[in-house]
Amino acid sequence: MKVSVIVPVYRTEATLPRTLDSLLAQSMTDFEVIIVDDGTPDGAGKIADEYAARDPRISVVHQENRGLAEARKSGQRVARGEYHMHLDSDDTLTPDALEVMYRYASQHDIDLLFPGFNRVTPDKVLPSAPRPDRVVGNREAINLILDQGFQYIGGMCFSRHYLWSEPDKMFTSSAMRLPSEDIITNFSLVTHSRRIGIIGNQVYNYYYNPQSLTALGTFYTQELIHTFFDELEDTLSQAGLLPEVQAAFDEMQLHYVGFYVKTVDTSDPWVARLQALPWSRLRPKYKVLQSLLCCNPLRRALIAANRRVKRLLGKS
Repeated sequence: MKVSVIVPVYRTEATLPRTLDSLLAQSMTDFEVIIVDDGTPDGAGKIADEYAARDPRISVVHQENRGLAEARKSGQRVARGEYHMHLDSDDTLTPDALEVMYRYASQHDIDLLFPGFNRVTPDKVLPSAPRPDRVVGNREAINLILDQGFQYIGGMCFSRHYLWSEPDKMFTSSAMRLPSEDIITNFSLVTHSRRIGIIGNQVYNYYYNPQSLTALGTFYTQELIHTFFDELEDTLSQAGLLPEVQAAFDEMQLHYVGFYVKTVDTSDPWVARLQALPWSRLRPKYKVLQSLLCCNPLRRALIAANRRVKRLLGKS
């Protein structure tokens, strides 16, 4: 079997049909769909069973609610495809998506592939930035994720089966509730990959949710953000990549502390280190964020303005 598509389901009764219809409309036929009903309290589990009864390529795993990471793990444990991908149960694929990704990955001996995508809002479709098709190593891929995080989302990637031989190592515990499981998953996948493909084809339709945590302007505790970056740093250090990507990693930390911590405690040695980063190493945006770490009211005003612009543009 060429491809396994894993679809975690929780409270998506209204959107699951469009997700599954987009899979059944694929030009490729050699694939399986594994729907993981993560104890959803609505009718999404019943919808999943109805689709499975209609098409033998679809199977359903029902389990008690354990969170997104555990749902994805459950799907990985039974997936049989040469390549795997995760599809959120409110998103869709273009009709040629699996064929385009599989063809490029197999022709170029790719371990991990990041496709282009469309951000779908209630009144418009915003394609991801144009980019040439290319193959990179893991150091360059990490730098791209650090610099352009949303352009390389783990949930959209297409990856070889062997990368998921130990699902527990790829997904963090749901109990940790870290700010971005996708980024941590990305780092794990990239550090275990030899050849990473990047293609411009916009084959994934990401439906922007104005009620999502990011869109609503969620803040996290400084401790949780620090834990998040400790996880990322451990992954990079174990792969021997941290020294090569340190500058971009520092800027990413400034971004998260600056935009996602409501009140920054500058007595924390971790924050003090970020404040002490030489200006010559920082790009203009990060110089501003660094300057504002010690002025929480002004920084929160900047955050509010930034989020208003994002909501107007339909960005999360």
